[in-house]
Amino acid sequence: MIGRVWSFFWRFCVCMGCLGVMLGSVLAVLLSMYVVKATAADADLLDLDNMDLAYTTIIYARNHDDPTVWEVYDTLSRDNNRIWAYLNEIPQDLQWAFICTEDKTFYEHPGVNFKRTLSATINLVLNRLTNGRLRLYDSEQGASTIDQQLIKNITGDDDQDPMRKVREIFRAIGLENRYSKDMILEAYLNTISLTGRIAGVRAGADTYFGKELGDLSLQECASIAAITKNPTLYNPYTNPETHLQRRNDVLYFMWQQGRITDSEYEQAVNSPLELAEGQTDEVVTRTSNNSYFTDAIIRQLIDDINDENGWEGESQALNVIYNSGLRIYATVDPFVQQQMEQVMLNANDEIFAPLWREEEIAEELIQEEDEIVLNEDGTPKTSTDEEGNTLYYRRVRTQAAMATLNYEGEVVALVGGLGEKKVDLGLNRAFVARQTGSSMKPIAAYSLAIDYGTLNYSSLMSDAPFYTAADKKVLKAEFAGYFGGINDPAAIAREDVWRDWPVNFTGPGTGEPVLLCTALAKSLNTVAVWTGSTVGVDNMYNFAHDTLHLEDLAPTDNDYSPIVLGGQGGGVTPVQLAAAYQMFGNGGVYVTPHLYTEVTDANGEPYMDVSSTISRTQAIQPSTAMIMNRLLRNVMLGGGTASGMTPAGEMDAVGKTGTASNYKDFTFVGLTPYYVTSVWWGFDKPFDMSDRSLEGRTTSGKPTQVAWKALMERVQENLEFKAFPTDEENVVRQTYCAETGDIANGNCPATGTGYYSRDNMPGVCTAH
Repeated sequence: MIGRVWSFFWRFCVCMGCLGVMLGSVLAVLLSMYVVKATAADADLLDLDNMDLAYTTIIYARNHDDPTVWEVYDTLSRDNNRIWAYLNEIPQDLQWAFICTEDKTFYEHPGVNFKRTLSATINLVLNRLTNGRLRLYDSEQGASTIDQQLIKNITGDDDQDPMRKVREIFRAIGLENRYSKDMILEAYLNTISLTGRIAGVRAGADTYFGKELGDLSLQECASIAAITKNPTLYNPYTNPETHLQRRNDVLYFMWQQGRITDSEYEQAVNSPLELAEGQTDEVVTRTSNNSYFTDAIIRQLIDDINDENGWEGESQALNVIYNSGLRIYATVDPFVQQQMEQVMLNANDEIFAPLWREEEIAEELIQEEDEIVLNEDGTPKTSTDEEGNTLYYRRVRTQAAMATLNYEGEVVALVGGLGEKKVDLGLNRAFVARQTGSSMKPIAAYSLAIDYGTLNYSSLMSDAPFYTAADKKVLKAEFAGYFGGINDPAAIAREDVWRDWPVNFTGPGTGEPVLLCTALAKSLNTVAVWTGSTVGVDNMYNFAHDTLHLEDLAPTDNDYSPIVLGGQGGGVTPVQLAAAYQMFGNGGVYVTPHLYTEVTDANGEPYMDVSSTISRTQAIQPSTAMIMNRLLRNVMLGGGTASGMTPAGEMDAVGKTGTASNYKDFTFVGLTPYYVTSVWWGFDKPFDMSDRSLEGRTTSGKPTQVAWKALMERVQENLEFKAFPTDEENVVRQTYCAETGDIANGNCPATGTGYYSRDNMPGVCTAH
């Protein structure tokens, strides 16, 4: 009986053993399949041979002379200036500070410290079972080795699922099989996070101590290693006392493991914490490393990455930009960008006059570079606002911005300020909305009137106000603040508070007929509003806002003054303005302005779909575009507001000037067959540039035209001849009568050459 029981027991054990082996084999196979699948991309992702490039985001640009060749335009990293530190450049003290603190058996284990991993697992279980009262194994070092921490830095695999550690262990073993310990340590020391946007030991040495790696002292090496465990808690700027305790712990580990002597330890542990002056845990403000174009790319990437991932704010997107090795294929033409920067350097104020003025500013807004106005006794000049706050005064000058696009909507160059660029990610005026003045006239009023067929090239228009004082529609400026609008009974009761509107730069309209082509060349406000009235305010606003994406226009800009004469409440940025004018040199096509065409990860895989944000729209008919192009050509000829500003050379050029009310903003948009460029000039805080209080004053926007002309002569000097597109099938060139605007007959005393769509031709002149 007993024998049968023992026999059954042994057979049961053998069966269970076999079953266990089978089950274990199945689990092993499943685990192997999972690991293979989960780490399939590791060969590329964990490519330490190319880490020095992969963790620097690279901006590529096409070669100016050979667009088929892509070249590095700029590089970005978390400190905006990362240079990879090779292991032989990193002090031994710094290497051992990390090894002794983070992974003292680094040179002995195969990528994973199984004893520490097992102990950490048991500790985790015991802690949960005993509410933290029992630990099997105690250590200042965690379970993760340097290999495992590097893998987490590279892959970003920080999920809290149970299999993360399994993936990490197999990846670490694979890493050890492919690379030497020195390569692994080098990669680790270049990818560690050291608070905020600071990553890597070279950036840490520069940011915290203002030193090159080779100049670090022992205690400074320990400080950098101390931050890693908890970059927020051990931030030396915000928590110096806590940081010092951790630094001294690092020094103790180094002494305990025999890497420094007794005397070295004593001297270092008693050394004060001496950080670089003026530094913070954020990016250090210094002379700019980025061009305005690079700044613009960073700003646009933040928006696009947030949209792609459903994020808000900047921190997550900046982390991707500065620490993910993106490859950005930019639209910038480095040669054009360089030439624009030279023009906008404005050496000796040779193009743009400074027109200095004093501007009030709150104390908390004062920047280091501001020139504060002083009294004769040397004290700051101040005043007090309505709430009793002290205001200071700073001297400010006029500023300018310029943006150039090609006819594919690619922004090839932009500069957001005059003079030397001193800070990164500062104010970029190429993206600041301003009043456009008369440069708004062709966009909606003239182009739609031609496109709808309500007017033609030589239509005879009235040079007279659209509203007269008798219409009681527009208040005089000196009374506008005293009344509640056109329906205010107090205003209506007074006959002397109304005015004719609009008037021209030279005064009231003549009341005489004028040709549409002449009116646009001379920028007559009266005719522009009458032209817009043939289209309708709603049509013009919707076209500008929706079709041409002038999205900074406010709902209150849906009126004649903003949408025709450019007196907007919202405004238009220089980039938007150049993009809107594309259609006049591009067969009527509008293309979304963009700064890059493709963004990939470090392995060349698409990071996000850029193409979905770029659209092409046939905004106006090709025939309209050609006619408008010829109308804008008159602006550059005798009698036009930009007369004499055609760049030297054989290529054609057209353009339009703009002056905002009270001379607060000047704009110019110039087109050649290669480029469309928008220029703005004014004060950052709008101010009348004709005011007598200024140190110099002006009523002329000629500098915007001079800057454009100088740029085009530089960048087009060696370009092959090109002409604007034409639409000969639908556009007819005819001689018109200069008095009637009709097609001239042999008796007309004065004539000109006009361009007309075949379905909107004027009749033959019968007056002569």
